[in-house]
This record gives sequence, C-alpha cells and structure tokens, in this order.
Amino acid sequence: MKYAKYYLIIFSFFSFFYFTGGAPINFINNEWLSPGDSGWHWINWLFFKETPLLQFPIFDNYNYGMELSSSIAMNDSLPIMAIIFKPFSAFLPFEFQYFGIWILICFILQGQFSLILLRRITNNEILSFMGACFFVLSPPFLWRLWGHYSLMAHWLIIFGIIIFYSSNFRFKNWAILLVLTALVNAYILAIVLSLFILDLIYRTYINVFKAKESWIIFFKAFALLLFSLYVFGYFSNGLSIGSGGYSLYRANLNTFFNDNKLWSYIMPDLGTIPNDYEGFAFLGIGMILLLVFVIFEVFKNKLLFKSLFEKRNVFLVSLSLLLFLFAVTNKVTFGSTVLFEFDLPELFKGLTRPLRSSGRMVWLIFYLLYCGIFFAISRSKHIKVYYFILPILLLIQIFDSGVVAANFRSKLSDTRTYNLKPYILSKDPENIAIVKTLNSFWESPLISPEWEVLRKNYKTIVYVYPKNRPAGAYPLVLFAAKNKLSTNFGYFSRYKASKKEEIYAEIDKVLDSNGFNKDSIYIFDESIEGKWFSTLEKCLPSDLCKTIDGYRVFAKEFNFK
Repeated sequence: MKYAKYYLIIFSFFSFFYFTGGAPINFINNEWLSPGDSGWHWINWLFFKETPLLQFPIFDNYNYGMELSSSIAMNDSLPIMAIIFKPFSAFLPFEFQYFGIWILICFILQGQFSLILLRRITNNEILSFMGACFFVLSPPFLWRLWGHYSLMAHWLIIFGIIIFYSSNFRFKNWAILLVLTALVNAYILAIVLSLFILDLIYRTYINVFKAKESWIIFFKAFALLLFSLYVFGYFSNGLSIGSGGYSLYRANLNTFFNDNKLWSYIMPDLGTIPNDYEGFAFLGIGMILLLVFVIFEVFKNKLLFKSLFEKRNVFLVSLSLLLFLFAVTNKVTFGSTVLFEFDLPELFKGLTRPLRSSGRMVWLIFYLLYCGIFFAISRSKHIKVYYFILPILLLIQIFDSGVVAANFRSKLSDTRTYNLKPYILSKDPENIAIVKTLNSFWESPLISPEWEVLRKNYKTIVYVYPKNRPAGAYPLVLFAAKNKLSTNFGYFSRYKASKKEEIYAEIDKVLDSNGFNKDSIYIFDESIEGKWFSTLEKCLPSDLCKTIDGYRVFAKEFNFK
C-alpha cells in the first residue's frame, strides 16, 4: 500500500466526523463545549490570551484564580494550543476555541503514529494500515470525547513505544517527546516518562550503556524536564497540587471486556463500581474477536509464542503490568464487587496526589495488547486469511460503536438539548435548579443593570470565600473574562490547597475592618449568611449591597461611579 498514510488520513477524517458530527471543527462555535470540564478549559484560554505575550512562567494566568491557582499548565487547557494561538488573540473573536482543531489533530496523529509503530513491529504494510484503523477506533481514545480533550493525545504514548523499539538510542527524540508531552497533559507525561526510564534500563541491561552513563542520561533528561515544567508554570501552584484520592478513580479488572454500559450493542454489561470510568479500556468487540483468534494461533505456534517473549517485549510488558497495578489501586474491583482493599503507606499516598485518576495508567497495557495482536498476526501462517477477516472485524467494531457515536454526535452538535433533556423529562422539582445552572452556561443570568456599572468601574471579582468551582461560578467568571476583570476563584484541576487558609484570613481582615477594596466586586457565598448580614449592617448609602440575579453582591462606592 504505497499511499497507506494518505488513506489513513482519510479514514481519520471519516472517524472524526462519524464520532463528532463535525461541529467542533468550527472554531467560532463554542456551543458544543459542555457545562462541565470542557467549558471551564475554554474559560482558562479566555483569561490566558489577555496575559503578556512574553512572560514568566510562560503559562502564568494570574487573573484567573489569583493566589488560589494561576497557571493554565495545571488546568487542563492544552497549553500547546494556547501558546500557538496566543500571538493571534487580538485578531480572534471572543468565541474562538481551539479544542475542536485539537480533536481533529489527535484523530490524524493517532492514525499516523500507529501506522509507524505497526510497520516497525509487523513489517507488513497492509496489516499496518488495517491495524492503524483499529487504533483510531480504540475506545479509550474515543472515550475522552466526553470532555477531557487533552487526554486524547494517546499518540504521544504510541510515539514513546516507537522510540523504545528504535534500534538506536537517541536522547534528542526522548527530550523532544518529554517536553512536548509536558505541553499537553501530566498523566500522559507520567506514562511517557516511565517509557523513557524503561528504555534506559533496557539498554543498560543489554550493555549499550554502562550504569554510570545511564544515570548521566537520566539526570540530563530529568533536569531538562524539571526546567521545562518550571518555565511552563507547573510549579506556580506550589507543591500542594491536589486533594489526593488515590483509588477513587481506578481501573476495574474487567476493563478490557466491559463496555461500561454504553459502548457496545453486542457486549453485555459486566458491571462496574462508581468512578471506574477513568480506567475504561474496552478493547472493542472487533478486537476481542481478533484476540480470540490470535490466542488460538499463539498456542499452536511455539515459535510465535517465544517471539512474543523477546527480551525487549518482556521489559515493556513488565512496565505495563506495573502501571496496570497502579491503575487498579489498593481497592481491587471486579465487576460490581470490591474483591479486597488494603491500606497504603502515607508516603505512597503523598506520591500519588498528582495522579489521583490512576485508572488512566491502564492505557499503556491497552496499546500493548493491540500491538501484540497485530504482531502475532504478522507471524501467522494464515496471514492471508486475516486480510479478509480484518476488514470484517473493523466494520463490526465501527457498527458496535454506533450507539456511543450517536451519543457523541448528539452531545457535540446540540449540547444544550443533550444536557438538559434528562432533567426536563424527569419533572423532578429538584431538577429545576440543575436546569437553571446548566442553562447559565449558554444564557447568562446576569441581566440586571447594575452589572453594566460594575463591569466599567471595577477590576476584580472577589469570592467570599474562594473555592474550587463554587455554585453559580461560571456566569461570573465568563462575565469577568468578557470584561477583562480578574477573579480569585474558578474551576481548577490543581490549586494551592495550602494557600486557602492564608487567603481566607486576609478576607476575614477585610470583612472585620470594613476595609473593602474600591476596585473589587465582592460575591458572598450563600453558606456564609452571618458574614453577609454583618456586611449589610455596615453598608453605606454609597455602597452596593444587595442580591442581584441570585448573587449576594457588595461593591464599595458604587453610587459614585
């Protein structure tokens, strides 16, 4: 297949439109972004594009979160795309979003890097092309269309496997990959870094490097990565970067064969525990059928069986198993049953804080299973039979993904209806508030005339007290972004947990001394009625202190402006 990579680009485009409907590619359409994580990732961009073009750290985003969280690098907003488009931000409409462009890029690169990898391990063009099509349709990759778009960069993991299987060790390739991955997502970076360390260990084992040389290379890479993370702003939030929660978002032992209740027409539900979705690694019905064929093939062919356990493969499989155990966590689940649970040392809990969605570490073994299947086929005596079987199984994989593809298309083309319909149809009075909250993503409730005065005359919105994603936060933050105001709150993937007490104490000083800043709009959370009523008592005729559109608002010297 002379033009395999071009055919694969066409297939990737087809897959993109099949699963998304094409709506995300319209860069001035932000309607498809959900009221969940993806909407907030866009908000990060709105603030970041207003920061100085040249700044340190590069991805500093102080006006969004201020002392609580101040880096786009730690808020899952695709720093690599943000820095590409930032120089052109003055020419871009307010509605501009780069997430749809990124999704399409990921579809294409998922196919191209898979093709390169499969060429290397199968040495068969037809098989490589067909296999790469399966990689493009891999459920864990597509799963991230629900909203975590930076996590669609599985091609970076595949790139890492390619480098690992290279005949020669090239530090430059690893350095580029590590820095590039740091510009995308920390979870994928953890997997890529593991692959780099494994490559060093393996080449030391086969005497390519002496132990001393390996350590020097490791520290060079570690220093480069550490420097890059520092420059990018990964440490802007300090060392306290999350709330922990290892074992909360894990992988189920049935993850390779469980469609998580929504992926497959054919596969029955095997049961899960809440939050197992982060470890979702369903192979797909086509690949499961292919796996059955290959298992029979392997056990009949002793040479094939031995070749699967070549030294390099053993090293890579060992790493993938370690990451799989990390993904499964200390709370081991199979289907709807917790098999057993055990406590972990406090030191280990501390080390896992940045990677609490541990289930994502299952991705490496998932792709190795894919690779192993096509490697086995390439060594099969019946390989020509597979040339006929593979297109059929690929069509089955596509057909069996139809239910989730329809859901994705519905969600991404008409997000509002998709999100609101279940709550409206339920007619539960409690859902009225949920509907209002969701609607506020598209239609701001800030309609009172006071907001016009506030946007023109104030510089900051101070939430009393700031926290991660307070109720009703989105309209306020969007209002701030439109009017170039700073905020001390928002929705953050990571934030300075250790800073909260200090920030709260500073706000208490302001409230107790009536020392409100003339440039700040204060929004009081509904949970602190005592502080709000106390502020009302101190309110001067010149101040604004009233509930506006559902928000408790205080603004000093409002009537003078």
